[in-house]
Amino acid sequence: MAHQSELLLRNGDVHLFDDDRTVAESVLFRGDRIAAVGSTDDVESAADDPDVVDLDGRTVLPGFNDAHTHILSVGIQLIETDLSEADDREQALAMLSENARDTADGNWVLGFGYDESTWPEGDRSYLSRAELDGVTETNPVAVTRVDGHTVSLNSEALEKVDFEGVEHDVITDEQGDPTGRVVEDAAGRVKIASRPDVEKARRALDAAITRSHELGITSVQTMAGLTAVRDHGNLVQETLQKAWEDDDLTLRVTYYVHASQAESLSDLELAPGFGDEYLRVGGLKTFSDGSLGSRTAKIHGEYADDPSTDGQMVHDGDELEAWFREAARADQQIATHAIGGRAIDIVLDRYEAVLDEYEIEEPRLRVEHVELATDEALDRFADHDIVASMQPNFLQWSKPDGLYEARLGTDALPTNNRFRDIDGADVPLAFGSDKMPPGPLYGIHHATNSEYDPQRLDVDRAIAAYTRGAAYAEHAEEFKGTLEPGKLADAVVLGRDPFEHRAEIEEIDVELTIVGGEVVYESS
Repeated sequence: MAHQSELLLRNGDVHLFDDDRTVAESVLFRGDRIAAVGSTDDVESAADDPDVVDLDGRTVLPGFNDAHTHILSVGIQLIETDLSEADDREQALAMLSENARDTADGNWVLGFGYDESTWPEGDRSYLSRAELDGVTETNPVAVTRVDGHTVSLNSEALEKVDFEGVEHDVITDEQGDPTGRVVEDAAGRVKIASRPDVEKARRALDAAITRSHELGITSVQTMAGLTAVRDHGNLVQETLQKAWEDDDLTLRVTYYVHASQAESLSDLELAPGFGDEYLRVGGLKTFSDGSLGSRTAKIHGEYADDPSTDGQMVHDGDELEAWFREAARADQQIATHAIGGRAIDIVLDRYEAVLDEYEIEEPRLRVEHVELATDEALDRFADHDIVASMQPNFLQWSKPDGLYEARLGTDALPTNNRFRDIDGADVPLAFGSDKMPPGPLYGIHHATNSEYDPQRLDVDRAIAAYTRGAAYAEHAEEFKGTLEPGKLADAVVLGRDPFEHRAEIEEIDVELTIVGGEVVYESS
């Protein structure tokens, strides 16, 4: 038998995140599995000829598992115009202009991740057509807001995209002229028109994998977006498959397919989790409502800053139930986007309508985001073991003068993203980022340091949601999510202990990321 490579991490605090929350001194990886954990003496005696990393007291956790992201979008933002750091609209427009200068005439100039709610007071309107016309007159420009549900366009882009049938999502001014802003279905048309080719998608994937490793992420669950950008097949799946075939997929990916593929997925009769440890099919991804940032999340009541609306259902209950029945036919897991309280209730209604059609004991249906769930909704989650797949980084907007207060009023600050209430209700909780931004430590920081009790978790529970809880959400807890012997050798080494430095968790450095027993990232 060929000798398997070994990696020994010794003399640190190795948090297994098993049921007993064991903390060991050392861990041995042999091949792509965990071979031993325990005292340094015991683990060293179990090794043959390992490479050794002396932890010198540093903290080891299971590799982070982002339970809800869009992996190609992470990469596209990195290789196009990343507007997440723009402090105001002038800076955002300057960054787009720089991109335009390097882009051939006629080609798309793309920007991602802008968040006008963080710009100076009085300057928090969406980017407009007139402003983007000033960026370039020879290229179509599309700038996607951080939530992905609003896109701002210049005149060239408005002319280039076919909005027939979705005109209701093209926002106009009092004179009936397009403002340049489009939402939901119309935003989807922009994504179709500006989609990358396969070569660019591969570059984006490579950039996203590198960034994930820098953040301590070893697994992601990547969700199909609102729009399928091709009539046949799927660009994300094709890109992931090619990277897997080339043995270049050093990030574990579970992929949830677009709702339009519900029938095709069920016809294949694949078991949930079909694939290997690097590329798996998770199930079906569907959408119910929109987003708070775009005022399209379907809420109870009305928006504080626009009482004329309570949001919208992107797909109504009947459409959702038809997809759910397709998934249930083949025992496929479902992950449904629902942010507003009304949308969450509708999704739960339709989940309950199809649960009896599942033959497997634990379908683990998921609701993604769950930002405004009521107490009654949480009881229903618990009754049916429905996973709350949530994003603790969203609390960046739940503060005075932030987005939640603007959209929903001051009373909403402690009543959104109720992680402690959800965890306390025995609802399965998984954490992800939705790429806003993708860093787990940033999200864990917000979940552990919120000033509001309903949102605040202790450090253990927050890390658990980003490791073992995320593994549970994708039916993968048997082989990842903890550092127990026999499981996959995926781990992250941190420069400081988050249990001891709770107030500074977002500032803790990732020093090593290990996937399958191999170091895939080492800080300089």
